[in-house]
Parts: sequence; structure tokens; C-alpha cells
Amino acid sequence: MSSIKSYPFTTKSQIRSRLSTDPTFVLQCLGVLYNMQTETEQATRSTRVRNRSGFMSSHAVRGSALAVRAVDGALTIEETEQAASLVGHYTRQLAAHFRAKAIAANPDLAEAARVFSAG
Repeated sequence: MSSIKSYPFTTKSQIRSRLSTDPTFVLQCLGVLYNMQTETEQATRSTRVRNRSGFMSSHAVRGSALAVRAVDGALTIEETEQAASLVGHYTRQLAAHFRAKAIAANPDLAEAARVFSAG
């Protein structure tokens, strides 16, 4: 990949935009964040490990509850809107997740990641 002209990864802004228009994407992102929680955190619906991954403590109870209901396909429209609002706080984590996923699917993107990384 010798001439990289544009940023090939999903940006925080793109994530924020999709969260406002795509309920399926909201649920996907909610699941990503929930899966970043440790098993103990999932079981207790809390944040115990300060690993900057998954929900922060103020969102752990509600985020976990919404994620579990989403898996069951039981979220209401209002709950999906709540999930979109909650997930909107995590665009940095989500962008990093989607970037890592893209690189895993296409290792050539690792060069683009090096070109665009700060420092």
C-alpha cells in the first residue's frame, strides 16, 4: 500500500452519525461495548476493572441491561434510543474496535494505520 490518500477506517464522527440513523448499528455497538466488559463485570452489571474498556461505571448497569435485552430481541424503540445515546459516549472505543477489526480482515491496512497514527 504505497500511496494512501484517505483515512480508510471508520471515524468517531461516522460512528456518531450512524448511531443517530441506524438502529441495527446501535445494537451492534452496544454488543461490542458489552463484550468488552469482563465476565465478572457482565455478571454483576458493574465496572470493577479500570481498563478503559467497555462501559464506565456510571453506564454499566443500564448498558448491561440494555445489551442483555437486545440479545433477546426485546428492546423497545425508546430503549433503542436510550442505547444510542449511551453508546454515543464511546465513539473512541468503537472506532478503535472497528479499526482493529478492519486490520484483522485486511492486514494491508496496518500500513495505513501506521501512516495515520499520531506519533
